Amino acid sequence: MEVESNPLPVPEVRDWSELPVDALSAIFTKLGTIEISWLWRFVDMTQHKLVFSKAENVVCKMAKVAIDRSDGRMESFWAQKFVSSELLDYIASRGNSLKSIRVIASGFFWDDAVARLAAKCPMLEEIEYSHQKHLGYFFKQLGAVRPELKRLRIHMQWYDSDAMEREMRMDQNHDEDQDEEEEPYEAWEARHNEGAFAIAENLHELRLLQMAGDNLTKKGVYAILEGCPHLKCLDLTQCGHLNVDDELLARCARIRHVCLPRRWPHVHCPDLRTIGRDEGEVIEMDDLYEMEARDLRDEAAMECGDDYGDNYWEEYSDSLVPWWGLPGLAQCDLR
Repeated sequence: MEVESNPLPVPEVRDWSELPVDALSAIFTKLGTIEISWLWRFVDMTQHKLVFSKAENVVCKMAKVAIDRSDGRMESFWAQKFVSSELLDYIASRGNSLKSIRVIASGFFWDDAVARLAAKCPMLEEIEYSHQKHLGYFFKQLGAVRPELKRLRIHMQWYDSDAMEREMRMDQNHDEDQDEEEEPYEAWEARHNEGAFAIAENLHELRLLQMAGDNLTKKGVYAILEGCPHLKCLDLTQCGHLNVDDELLARCARIRHVCLPRRWPHVHCPDLRTIGRDEGEVIEMDDLYEMEARDLRDEAAMECGDDYGDNYWEEYSDSLVPWWGLPGLAQCDLR
């Protein structure tokens, strides 16, 4: 008689990265440096709640721990929001194996820090410096210290800077009763293509270039196509001043993966995945309600005075109902 064997229970799979930082530190201190260094070859500190919930100096300290744990074997470092010049210098001093540095939406360092890092990391092939305004001299610096750079990402959220500046000047001229001098088109075009011209003149070995959201025009694109003959991936989406016509399409035909504004379908290169400025930040609805309630309380206190403000808020808050508790909204399908 055969006895049916009961299958062994499948253990629940848990994500070790969700363990508290103190617990992870305790585990890693039990292991030797050589045993754990492989874990830290790719350090990705993007799209995580810690990036948005901890102070910049705290997250920088955590990054340094990861860098130290790599024991000089770290190949990629990706970070969002918190990076400082001091941290970039720290990476550069230990980055003999670094191939990729991607920094998204961080305003705590100067362009010079990126150039210093590029100069000290001999294996560096990829740089991302997104959601920052770049001047031509930044790309000249990169070309001077790392002319063999293969991938450059400078994705930005496009906005019409000209319209904003024009509106500000009009307001100023209205107050001063002065006429605005119109900028010659040649000067306007040169200003908008400053970065594109600098890339074309200094980074000839690029295989991937991501300039989504840039203010360049066709003249800047033509300069890049001529100055960077090895390009295989080019992302120019969200470039509001770029007029895509048959001539531009013909000149881009030799590039394997091209993304142009207002052109569908896009041929997506797997390497063109972008990380948004605030991607990964999670705001709970309860937190939104509390923020709104706090703003209303402060506004009531300012309008009614400190003595009456608290009582006013207590009476007013009793009548508040969160939007998710309003009748009828629970049945609303927002898909």
